[in-house]
Amino acid sequence: MPLNPTVIAIPVYFLLIGIELIVHRIKKTKSYRLNDAMTNINCGVTSQVSGAFMRVLSIGVYTLVFEKFRFYTVSDSWWTWAIAFIAYDLCYYWAHRMSHQVNLFWGGHSVHHQSEEYNLTTALRQTSGSFLNFIFYLPLAFIGLDPLVIVAVGSLNLIYQFWVHTQLVGKLGWFETVFVTPSHHRVHHGQNQIYIDKNHGGVFILWDKLFGTFQQEL
Repeated sequence: MPLNPTVIAIPVYFLLIGIELIVHRIKKTKSYRLNDAMTNINCGVTSQVSGAFMRVLSIGVYTLVFEKFRFYTVSDSWWTWAIAFIAYDLCYYWAHRMSHQVNLFWGGHSVHHQSEEYNLTTALRQTSGSFLNFIFYLPLAFIGLDPLVIVAVGSLNLIYQFWVHTQLVGKLGWFETVFVTPSHHRVHHGQNQIYIDKNHGGVFILWDKLFGTFQQEL
């Protein structure tokens, strides 16, 4: 059985965290506190263990809808993966946006925004999963995207989001017109009034520009 991409990425996560910490020490900038970083990491470990039930439930419901209620079957080809990746990120945008605007979902997501520092360990500060969040991805089951494909692209989506939780990377020119970058995501975590509930995209910032939730970092 192939390993989950998020599991394979764990050593890379800690390597990048170590590099970021060294760079901050060299530059004599402060974005790490031991207690805060350890809490973030502990939350990440706990979420992987305690969130197993929610993952099984969400995948089970998705598979049931896919098998019983899909009105089309998307054929297995390279473009299937491309469509699934883009479609998943669109669903993620709405799930993430509602997690900020609806109290039922915010209760699960708010932990991610409680870190007092902003660095790569912040990406690991997750809960076990917001209750009912999986409903935002069910349209993909109705249109016939295979559950295994969705699990895979969901993992890739989550891996991408790790690197945007840093203060070390500045603005990235043309790349920022399409993709979520550290600059965009710093806005999302910002507490300035102009930044509240902005930049909800996971991989593509285009959704925020299309649906009116985009804010440039000032």
